[in-house]
Amino acid sequence: MLKSLIIAAVLAIASPAFAHTDSKFTKGPNGGHIVDAPGGVQHLEMVAKGGDLTLYVTDANEKPVATDGGSAEAQVLLSGKKYVVALTPAGGHIMKGKGDFVATKGMRVILKTKNVGGGSHQVRLTPLN
Repeated sequence: MLKSLIIAAVLAIASPAFAHTDSKFTKGPNGGHIVDAPGGVQHLEMVAKGGDLTLYVTDANEKPVATDGGSAEAQVLLSGKKYVVALTPAGGHIMKGKGDFVATKGMRVILKTKNVGGGSHQVRLTPLN
């Protein structure tokens, strides 16, 4: 019985480490898809609405990461077409961009960040699933 309780406690403590992955949809605090950047140093959350993309960047402890001086590019894959959207800093830990598409369920986004919070990463997101 005690052994089962210890195992359950260890799994409960370890579960936050698996909170954001590229293979599983996880809803972020802003309602978008959130994934860990490689190495888990940043969490990247993508929100899509209409033709707008909004990226929220936080560190491993969910603290905001300044995006000033950084850039990002999103390749939106939707209905067999690819749209390239540049994202620019929009204050604090937010980056925004606008594309010539209408966001719909099933869209995929390949996001590449450059010098955002001192790092550059590539992740795949599904913001409306």
